[in-house]
Amino acid sequence: MSIKGHEYTVQNGMNRSKVGKTLYSLSTILTALIVSQLIRYLTWFESVPTLISTVLLTIISFYIVYNSFNNWLWKLKPISKLLKLPDISGNWSCNGKSDHENFNWYGKVQITQSWDKIRIVLTTEQSSSESISAAITYDDIRGYKLVYNYENRPNSLDDTNLRTHIGFVDLNIGNENNVATGHYYNVSGRKTSGKITWNKE
Repeated sequence: MSIKGHEYTVQNGMNRSKVGKTLYSLSTILTALIVSQLIRYLTWFESVPTLISTVLLTIISFYIVYNSFNNWLWKLKPISKLLKLPDISGNWSCNGKSDHENFNWYGKVQITQSWDKIRIVLTTEQSSSESISAAITYDDIRGYKLVYNYENRPNSLDDTNLRTHIGFVDLNIGNENNVATGHYYNVSGRKTSGKITWNKE
């Protein structure tokens, strides 16, 4: 699975460099096992130069290991817990309340997430917004926090109440990764703020 999106930071989770080194070590071990089996069962394989066979198989093994991890293995609960990174991908319903204009609004949130990329799209009747950058923070007392900034575009250029604007969202995520509550702040083009709640569908 390849997703359109952007990289995001993970604070207080497992070091990404350390994870990369671990994946490379696993691919190296996998390569050694594959080579030993090929030598055992394919006599012609012994004639292949060791440097060529080892380098090619290591590249292939790392590609398989990394992509498997990047796209779905990290989402397994024991691994996700070890990494201190929640799987928040999927569809969410959104309820918002503006602090300035005193009205409620509703929307849908779609999140695609891999180990190294994320995309957050919020759609309402009047506009849609998409994340530009994001960070997920782990706190052993308060749990997870999602902070991201977005660009919002109105569905109609004729809407005089809305203009393209930039904003930020700051959300606390529940332990089961199915409820998130917090605030949004529009800072460029539309200076408003309010409360926001997401519920996983």
